[in-house]
Amino acid sequence: MKKLFVSLLAIILCEGFVTKAQAETSYPNTSGQVLFELKSDRIISTTKQNISKSNTYVNIEPDLSLNLDKNWSIKTGWRIFPTMQNRNGPTPERSRTILSDNRGFNQEDTTLIVEELKGYYQNDEMKFFVGKFNPTFATMYRKTKRIGVFVTDFTEDYELREKIGGGVSALLEDSEITFNTFFNDPTGLSGSALKNRGTERSGDGLAGNTTTLSSYSITMEGQKLFGVENLFYNIGYRSLGVENNNRNARETGYTANLEYLKKVAQNTSLIPTIEFVKINNFTGLTGRNAQYLTMALIGKYNSWSTSIASVRRQIDNNYLGSNSNDAQLQFTAGYKFTNNLAIDVSRMKIKEDRFSASMIGIMVSYLYKF
Repeated sequence: MKKLFVSLLAIILCEGFVTKAQAETSYPNTSGQVLFELKSDRIISTTKQNISKSNTYVNIEPDLSLNLDKNWSIKTGWRIFPTMQNRNGPTPERSRTILSDNRGFNQEDTTLIVEELKGYYQNDEMKFFVGKFNPTFATMYRKTKRIGVFVTDFTEDYELREKIGGGVSALLEDSEITFNTFFNDPTGLSGSALKNRGTERSGDGLAGNTTTLSSYSITMEGQKLFGVENLFYNIGYRSLGVENNNRNARETGYTANLEYLKKVAQNTSLIPTIEFVKINNFTGLTGRNAQYLTMALIGKYNSWSTSIASVRRQIDNNYLGSNSNDAQLQFTAGYKFTNNLAIDVSRMKIKEDRFSASMIGIMVSYLYKF
């Protein structure tokens, strides 16, 4: 398994040395981007005992494309990060618990996974893709939003990722409508290199583990909602099949997102944003219902940015038979350099799994495009 990951990565990275001039004049060629993130945080005070005050980790996300011609391509998405996901645990949707017992720079937790490996077609009117991919649903987990250091640690819970299937998008004048159908990846690519997290097990009751195209999502996103300039929106619905027994039920959920770009002056803008997600039978467990509400106000002046963000996560009837009511409130200041290098510093108060803490975090990110 480890050799498979390394071989695939080496082949695709080697293709990446095709120059931009070559890419513009001939096919096949390669293109893509690599996101590098270094995150570090420190607990100032907490009600949880005997955990490390400091935590540091690296997240790397290469998105690489082999372009066969103007329309057809093979796209891959990789991720190198310290996963703490436990598919059989009380929170199988999480990729990270902030107030975890194994905080610190734990290099042995670093994992290399293949999130996407798909055939892709696009013209002026539509997109089509098939293979392993991340279906569309909601937006607040997208790293490009840069809303503080910690927001995505909660919102990644409801991201749909590592599915087998396909989808099609209609490209309209100011919007895009996408339909995805899929199941959780049960192949060897659901494992990982470096640290082995094990492969996905079909038929275990987890939502999407059916090995049939019985799960789907429908999303629509765009701008100029009701004709209003700079008003962006995203709405979506998801339905994931399960192998039924007395404890499991089909997962269903919906999301709505609004963002408005308000120009205050030539180089100054305000961006209020809100996203709501409601999921019933979350991860396939009957009665495990979840709600996420994210609200943020972002201010930008030239290369500087500042924001205040609130994320609330409420999950009823979890795997331990109780309810959870988590929240984070953070204030962030950041600066983006002209070479795609950015620095963000956040001060946060958090409540997670019945514990609370006051924290400060810093994130250094760099986006390399080719």
